[in-house]
Amino acid sequence: MAIYSSKSTDGNTVTITMPPEFDFHSHKEFRQFQTNSTASTHFVLDFSQTRFIDSSALGMLLLMREELGADRSRIKLINCQKAIRGLLEMANFHKLFHVA
Repeated sequence: MAIYSSKSTDGNTVTITMPPEFDFHSHKEFRQFQTNSTASTHFVLDFSQTRFIDSSALGMLLLMREELGADRSRIKLINCQKAIRGLLEMANFHKLFHVA
């Protein structure tokens, strides 16, 4: 399953549906969606289909946050499976992102 995105009707929010395995192999596609959507002010990353992430995925999330303004960025990570939520909390990502 590929990464795909949708924009809200007002154009301010981009929802990106993450793949079942979010790892280094997803890098180009993830960066493409992020780069093509920089005019939006809110990003929602939907992890409902994602069962696995690795350290490169964590790095991609950090890069996205930095490129979108660090503390001013508005990025939500939603529908995380229990194991992924645990990994995000262990890496203190819940302090950098809104994890729902």
